Amino acid sequence: MSVPPQEFQPVSDNRLLCSRKDGAGARLTNLLWTWRVARRAGAATLCFWPPMDPYYGESIGAADVLDTYTLATTSIGRELQVLDGRPSDILRAEIVTPDPDIPFDVSAYLATPGIGRTRGAPARVIDSGLPLLAEGETEEAAAEEIKALFAQLPLNRTIQAAVKAANREHHLHSMVAVHVRRGDIVKTLRAACREFSEAEREDGSRLDRYTAHFLRCCPPPDSYFRLIREYRARRCKVLFFSDSADTVEPFVRRFGEEITLARDLAPEGLNGVQQAFFEMLLMSRCRAIIGAKSLFSRTATLIGKPRFIDARRRSSPEEFVKTYKQAVRFDTQSAEVQDGVREVLLRRLTTAGFTELWNTGEEDLLRLLQAA
Repeated sequence: MSVPPQEFQPVSDNRLLCSRKDGAGARLTNLLWTWRVARRAGAATLCFWPPMDPYYGESIGAADVLDTYTLATTSIGRELQVLDGRPSDILRAEIVTPDPDIPFDVSAYLATPGIGRTRGAPARVIDSGLPLLAEGETEEAAAEEIKALFAQLPLNRTIQAAVKAANREHHLHSMVAVHVRRGDIVKTLRAACREFSEAEREDGSRLDRYTAHFLRCCPPPDSYFRLIREYRARRCKVLFFSDSADTVEPFVRRFGEEITLARDLAPEGLNGVQQAFFEMLLMSRCRAIIGAKSLFSRTATLIGKPRFIDARRRSSPEEFVKTYKQAVRFDTQSAEVQDGVREVLLRRLTTAGFTELWNTGEEDLLRLLQAA
């Protein structure tokens, strides 16, 4: 098992800066992997969480979720510093998004002449929510080190107390977390259809990007229903997580008091950012997580020990296409919009990455394209 060293020994004034402007899962994952590689190089870690992209909603400041006073006054403060706000020197720093398929050589990276300087020392910005692995490392072994680093983070005391209270009352280790994401993805897809132009047909358009997000993150409800029934048959309690009230409703209608809504366990006074991290911590303490390719649920798996179950693999091609068309309100769109949506969907479905959803290959892919 790989674990962090007992003492951090700085060997230079180099600093790695972790910075993401998207959701809570990506920010925390980015912080932990950057901190890990910085430690190994004897470099300090700076954490700068800038304002979010508009479609993610409320901005996330590190000080909302970390106890920055404890961080600054303990030994961890020598190696990890939080910089909220918009430091102008950071905005001029070199930003690099590592290729996940290439081993990450932090020593060579730090030795490269820098563009930006932070507090008098060279800074390199790591903009990646993916694992940073050196030559010969496995993600499984490195993940144990990530868990140990997370355990050292001084979290906001209100969030910590709320998680402990929920754990005492509900015995989270015996529950199955169900994470269903819809809100921002469906909202943006519908906006792309409502404001449709020929540009939406192109690679990288709003419709194209959010169709990809939908296929990664939004399995059909029936796939979740099947898995919930299986776990309920084993007398497991279900803790339900979602980002919108509309998503919750069909699950409550079908299962009623058999599921507990995570949002109902939060104490009063948490802002939206703290609520998100509270729910991530609850999820990380469950025995299993039923979800999709969302960094939120994957981060909960990374910092805890639940088994991850991909709900996408429990749906048929026909169900997936039907759910997508319902999301974009396909039947109510004009012929021009329908043609554009179909073109984007077909292109995304023929991308190699999505053939993994059904574990078979050409036969099911042909069914999928026919359904589309």
